[in-house]
This record gives sequence, C-alpha cells and structure tokens, in this order.
Amino acid sequence: MAFAKNISGRTRMVDRRQVLVGAVLAASVVMEEALAQTSPAPAAAPPAAPYAITYIEVDPARIGAARQALARYRDALKDKGALELAVFEQIGRPNHFAIVEQWPSAKAREDHAASGASRELHAALAPLLIAPNDERPHVALTTGPKPATQAGVYVITHVDVVPTKRDEGTAESRKIAEASRGSAGNIRFDALVQASRPNHLTLVEAWTGSAAQEAHSATVPAKAFRTALGPIGGSLYDERLYTLLN
Repeated sequence: MAFAKNISGRTRMVDRRQVLVGAVLAASVVMEEALAQTSPAPAAAPPAAPYAITYIEVDPARIGAARQALARYRDALKDKGALELAVFEQIGRPNHFAIVEQWPSAKAREDHAASGASRELHAALAPLLIAPNDERPHVALTTGPKPATQAGVYVITHVDVVPTKRDEGTAESRKIAEASRGSAGNIRFDALVQASRPNHLTLVEAWTGSAAQEAHSATVPAKAFRTALGPIGGSLYDERLYTLLN
C-alpha cells in the first residue's frame, strides 16, 4: 500500500509539473502576440521617383513651331520640382522629339500633368502633330548619376520582350546598363521599366559623341545583349539617336 501511495504521489507531482510547464508556454505565446501587436512595423521603403518618356511626331513642315513650343515648356519648368526634364530631337528625323522626365513622386507628376505649362504644351502641339503623343510612365531598374555636362549624342532605346521572358529581358537590360555605365565615352546609361507593361523597357544613354557610341555597339557586352534579346524579343530593336534640343 505504501508503495502504491508513493507512486500516486509521484504521478500527482508529474501532473503538476506538466500543468506548470503548459502555463508558462501559454503565457509566453500570449506575451509574444502582445509584443507583435504593440511593436511598430518596419518602415516601408519610399516609392521610387517615377519617370515618363514621351515620344512626339510633328508635321515636317512645322518643325520650327514644335521646337519653340517644346523649348518654352522646358524653360517654364526649370527649377519647378522636376528631378529631370530634358527635350531631345531625333538625329536624321528632326520632326521626331522625345521628352525624358523624372519627378520626386507620383503626386508631383500628376500635379505637373494638370499644370498650366503642360496644358499649354498640349495646346501648342495639337495642330502640329501627325500622330498622338505617346507618353509612357516608367520606374527605374538601374540608374546612375545624372550627367553633369551636355553629351554629344543621346540614345533612347525601346526594348520589348515577350511576356513569358520578362525576367530574362529585365536581367539582360540591367546587365548591359551596369556593364556600359562609365565605359569609354559613356556619360549616362540607365535602364527603366515601363510601369504599365513590365515586359517593355527603355535604355537611356548619353555619349561624348557618335564615335564613342558606335564603338560601344561593337563591344562584347553590347553584342552579348543583342544576342540574348534575339530569341526573346517581342518586336524589332528600336534604338533612336538624339541631340539635346537647344
């Protein structure tokens, strides 16, 4: 009988310990949940400053009027909050223009689109156009510092890859930009992704002159990029050379 009572007492002691351990574990879970609810969440990274690239085609007989309207627009927005606002004229096709803009936030870009300067530009260009303005919002994929000096030639290239190969196209665009940035004669080499269609990308380049740009096109990174794009491209490679509008 004494032996049986001893066993019973030990059993009760084990039971009490199990209850105590369970209570401690439950309290620990409650404490962790309380801390999770009261601890501040990690701060979200600020959204990237958005870009916009706009392609403009005007009547060849009205190039002068288009240049004046675009120059007024550019000058009116100088020091008005844009991180970048550059107007380009295509080499060999002077009735084709491009605007590259970067704004500190999506709200700033929206406010600009509704501004008087933007409305005036659209009104001035409307009778000159031979096709609607093609504005494409972008976000940065990989970018370097803005050029401190004016370049001899600028390049804006639209890269289109089939949707199922978007990741490969994005990786190759990043690779060529980072391999080329700061190379001989290069002043700028950025890769951007179109916000509404992420399988469409844009390369924005600046070179000291046409000789440097042409030499780069024959380098190993440039040829590797074109070779990689061949089987995944969604359209012809669209590379356009520009000068800065004076």
